[in-house]
This record gives sequence, structure tokens and C-alpha cells, in this order.
Amino acid sequence: RCRFTHPLMLGSGVHTTGIPHPAIVPHSGKQEMEHYERNMKPQPEPKREKEAKKPTIKKPLNAFMLYMKEMRAKVIAECTLKESAAINQILGRRWHALSREEQAKYYELARKERQLHMQLYPGWSARDNY
Repeated sequence: RCRFTHPLMLGSGVHTTGIPHPAIVPHSGKQEMEHYERNMKPQPEPKREKEAKKPTIKKPLNAFMLYMKEMRAKVIAECTLKESAAINQILGRRWHALSREEQAKYYELARKERQLHMQLYPGWSARDNY
């Protein structure tokens, strides 16, 4: 049995706070530690009454997102892939393979979408969602 006692330790290897010190736990302290660890698990917070949430206003889509939205179904049909990550990789490669002129179509759509978003939600900031 360990005889070391720290000035802040009680005789049985327990700190004055009542918490057993992990390095100074008596042999019979295993059960005490299990009890201690069980009690230290975070308790779920009581459910709050449902707060009326403001509707979330999403950011306008950028050129690449508009391209993905348009082309996703085509890629899925061609590749028979179901994994979103693999589909996104293919779409990314195809986006980079497009010429500037082909990409310009989507940049113009994105510009129009931003303008419409600014008209619908003046003073909106992406920070509003966070």
C-alpha cells in the first residue's frame, strides 16, 4: 500500500475535493475509480422548449456549384456511382477541363444569382447563419 501523502491529500489517496488521485489510489480503490468515472460522464442537457428558429438564408451558389448542380445527374447516369465523394471528384476534374469560355457561362449565372440574392435579402451576411 502506498504511504505517500500530499498535503492536499486525505489519508486514503483522495484529494480534499473528494476526487481520488489516479496515481495514489489504494488497491481497493478500483471500485471507487469506476464509480468516479461513471459519475464524470457528461449528463445530457435537459431538452429546452423548442425555440422559434429563423429561416436560414443560404449563400448564393458559385459558378462551380451551379455546374455541379447541372451536371451531377449526367455523371451519375454515365458512371453508375453512388458515392458522393467520387462523383464530386469527377465533376471537379471535368470543371477544370472546361475552357474559360465554357466556364464563363456558369460565372455569369453565378453573378446573376448573387444580384438576385442581394435584391431579395439586402444587408444579408453569411455570418447571419452562424
